[in-house]
Amino acid sequence: MSLTSSLYSGVNGLTIFGNAMQVIGDNISNVNTTGFKASRATFQDIMAQSINTARGGSQVGRGSAMADVAPIFQQGSFESTSSPTDLAIAGNGFFVVKNPNTGNTYYTRAGQFRTDQYGNLVNPAGMRVQGWKMDPDKAQIVGAPTDIKISSTSPPVATKKTTVAVNLDSTTVGPSPSPLTWDGSGTPADPNGKMAQGTNYQYSTSLNVYDSLGNTHTITIYFDKADTNADGKWNFLVAMNPNEDQSGDTNPSRGELMKGQITFNAQGNIDSSNTSITITGLRDNNGEWITSPAIDQYMDTNGYLKFNAYFLPKTTGGPTDPALQTIDLDLGTQAQVTTGGTTPAVTAIDKWNTEAITTTQYAARSSTIFYDQDGFASGFLETLSVDNDGKISGSYSNGRIVPLAQLELARFNSPTDLSKAGGNLWQQTTASGAPITGPPNTNGLGSVTANALEQSTVDIGTEFVRLITTQRAFQANSKLITTTDQMLSELLNMKQ
Repeated sequence: MSLTSSLYSGVNGLTIFGNAMQVIGDNISNVNTTGFKASRATFQDIMAQSINTARGGSQVGRGSAMADVAPIFQQGSFESTSSPTDLAIAGNGFFVVKNPNTGNTYYTRAGQFRTDQYGNLVNPAGMRVQGWKMDPDKAQIVGAPTDIKISSTSPPVATKKTTVAVNLDSTTVGPSPSPLTWDGSGTPADPNGKMAQGTNYQYSTSLNVYDSLGNTHTITIYFDKADTNADGKWNFLVAMNPNEDQSGDTNPSRGELMKGQITFNAQGNIDSSNTSITITGLRDNNGEWITSPAIDQYMDTNGYLKFNAYFLPKTTGGPTDPALQTIDLDLGTQAQVTTGGTTPAVTAIDKWNTEAITTTQYAARSSTIFYDQDGFASGFLETLSVDNDGKISGSYSNGRIVPLAQLELARFNSPTDLSKAGGNLWQQTTASGAPITGPPNTNGLGSVTANALEQSTVDIGTEFVRLITTQRAFQANSKLITTTDQMLSELLNMKQ
């Protein structure tokens, strides 16, 4: 009977609008939930019933049903924070996290991350954030995505290259009375090799370098004008404290690393000819001091001078000795070289090319223009930073800034079909499709903003309007039931 159908239509209305009220309540309760996406309930009619009318067949509806409850994936506004591991996504994508106990993968827009006791980057529930490790030297991702781990310490890095640029006063009269006469003998030896300014050299500059254990060693370069003529020739000597020389040399040459001569042109720059820098003495990779070394012994294939040092005790000697430390010396000029052999080695110097910052001979007081080296002592993590590409870098107490990892983001062709897992997490479903993953700003993925959290997309005004309309609809359906009940009562009273 149609009156009975009306009762059930009212019951359906009460059910669906009760569920709709639950959706609204869930939205309002999550108005301050980080990364929350507001949901929307939609409705559809139920298959109609056919009845006979004067015009023939007609249809009468049987009520309504809930068609869908789907999240609305719109961009939320950002809230600024003071934590560098608070992250927000601008655009498409989810952070990828993994349960360390079950191995299950989840997806989230809530970037409230921190480091746990093991250095893992985790969310408040302990889910580990996924990403790629980065090569600290090349700043490139390596391997497959894995748990992001933040190292609290930075290991020492042995110096591989030094850069020194000085100006040598062209008005200096040379040479010194006893030019570059080094003496590293004695126990303990004179740290300066018994060198005295004005007697053995006319200018010197020093810089600190690091061995593989992070110990600091001072390298000093001494300069002395070769003769009284204004021909622009300067002799130089590279040396270390002889007491720190572990090569086993006990001769006066102990502590000497390299010796040679630089020729400047009329403009005060290092001459471009292939003989503008000559090396007359060198400590070889066995730790022995040699004169007239071969080109490949003092010239690297990248076009820079190189010298050898044993800051740590020598064991076997030679190129395979772990204590051997070969350091490039860049004086502000790079050689164009010819290489050959199975293992590429320099066979000839073609010419020297002056760099932007270079060693000069001007009529100005001798001074150090620039110096640098690429080694580091050990250090402890001080701060973290995350750029828009999701690259996480650590700043350490040794002054080193190390790229540590890059975040992995994922997007779905149908994100509204993801399954809620609680805790601001989503799970993949068959309907959502497989995740499309990659670093931020690739594959249609958004960018990452540090020191920010994405706020909930719930609009209180909109929810209150829906609250009112849903309440009215619920009241109307309850009225339908009471009215239909009254009609049935009237029908039953007809036989009395």
